[in-house]
Amino acid sequence: MSQKHRKGSIERVSQLLTGEFGGSVFGNRLKELVIWQQWSKAVGASIAAHTRPLRIYGGQLTVLVSSATWMQQLNFMKEELRNKLNHTLGDEQVKSISFKTGKLHEPEANQHQTPIKLYPLTAKRRQQIEQQTRELADGELAALIKELMVTHYQRYPDSGL
Repeated sequence: MSQKHRKGSIERVSQLLTGEFGGSVFGNRLKELVIWQQWSKAVGASIAAHTRPLRIYGGQLTVLVSSATWMQQLNFMKEELRNKLNHTLGDEQVKSISFKTGKLHEPEANQHQTPIKLYPLTAKRRQQIEQQTRELADGELAALIKELMVTHYQRYPDSGL
């Protein structure tokens, strides 16, 4: 039943998410990461400007809030925020929300960074990505994983991810 796989061997992404390697736990954790992407859409720009999702574990979402005043207001809105977030995610991923005050770090506008060199993907690499994500039933998850793989291979074209 259990097969030995050598380190660095290539496995289909669908096997990692649903098979013996990661099971549904890995797939569920990837789904939870969508919260960071969808936060602003779910809660609205005004609330998003004063909050950041910090972590989620076992359905408990912890949100960083810019001030005690905002935290007090959001405590009255917990259920509404949870419902909006779950509706946006299309799943009951968030069971409860807790808030923590802290400093929200904004990227500095004048920060100069060296641009990351991106390499074009070969047709063979695009086909490989397509094959590895084809069997995923969740289209949104498949699209996220494709995006992750494309970004990885554009940055590290010689890697064997």
